[in-house]
Amino acid sequence: MARSTLSHRTSPIWRHSLGPERAAPASFIDLVSSQLGDPHTSWAVGTFGAIAEFHRDAGEPVALSAHGAVTARGGIRLQFEPALRIIAWERPGAGDGWMHGIALCLPAIAGAMSGRTTVAELGPDDGALQEEDREAVLFDLGIGAPHCDICVRTADTAILRSLRAAVGQSVLATALLREIPAMSPTRVFMSRLGRVEVRTPIPKPDGTTPDGPHTHVLPDLLRLRRTHSSNVPLPAGVVPSVEIFPASAIHDEHGKRAPFAASRHEAFQSLLAVHGDPACSKTKSDTFVAVRAAEPPRDVPSYSRAQRLARRVALRQLVQTDGLSPALTAWRAKFDRQS
Repeated sequence: MARSTLSHRTSPIWRHSLGPERAAPASFIDLVSSQLGDPHTSWAVGTFGAIAEFHRDAGEPVALSAHGAVTARGGIRLQFEPALRIIAWERPGAGDGWMHGIALCLPAIAGAMSGRTTVAELGPDDGALQEEDREAVLFDLGIGAPHCDICVRTADTAILRSLRAAVGQSVLATALLREIPAMSPTRVFMSRLGRVEVRTPIPKPDGTTPDGPHTHVLPDLLRLRRTHSSNVPLPAGVVPSVEIFPASAIHDEHGKRAPFAASRHEAFQSLLAVHGDPACSKTKSDTFVAVRAAEPPRDVPSYSRAQRLARRVALRQLVQTDGLSPALTAWRAKFDRQS
């Protein structure tokens, strides 16, 4: 897809209601446009314990714009808010791997959504990604997440009857979460920075998560009342309103381990250099220098938890970029011991 088909800098959705002086910065538009154009990038809106993910296949028909992507299976639409912060992050993953992402964050107050704690009927979904869905009825499940609304949408009479019977109640106190997989209404997860819609069937509890757009709602995790995993190093005071997961250097599109892809690694490192935490970037740089100079492992007591995670990621990345060496083995034994 040529860049010119995605870069619409005058698109109204990139202008805040306060006027042209609040237009989205070029860095944000470029980031969103480039990632929307890459079929290997995944997107998510949600909270810890309830998340909607949008994925698309490389050959899948898609309607692309500067601020969204829609397929037959689901879609995403982004919007801009002036308080937006773009935060790129990395963290250790399973085994000797690592994960990365870009969180589109807002201060907690600016990112606040309805915070409903009971099921509510919201009426026709005027904001649906496709026009034919705008007469269907939207229901907030009342998850109570401060920064996103977890909703479902349907025009089916039987499903409407079940949802309306739960209105005014806590979803955790009803049978809805057990019944919804069989109903498989469209899931609509919304934040101040966008919405993800998922139209695929919901697998049974013992079923397999589909490769395309899908949702997870896990009551045990919801009860912890977190906006995101504590393993994702975001600064205090912000909430992740949309998450972007660019192509991984070590995993394929199905999340399976794959041979190291240097070009993908370099692409994300470029994003990390612009949008990552400077302290973590310096930690990684210092670790690279020390290991490549064959210096003995040394601790830095002042490192924060995020910096310690960054050091572990650096050591794992060195295995892929440089290969094993006596120095790297010593550093990994001290700071990233594998169980």
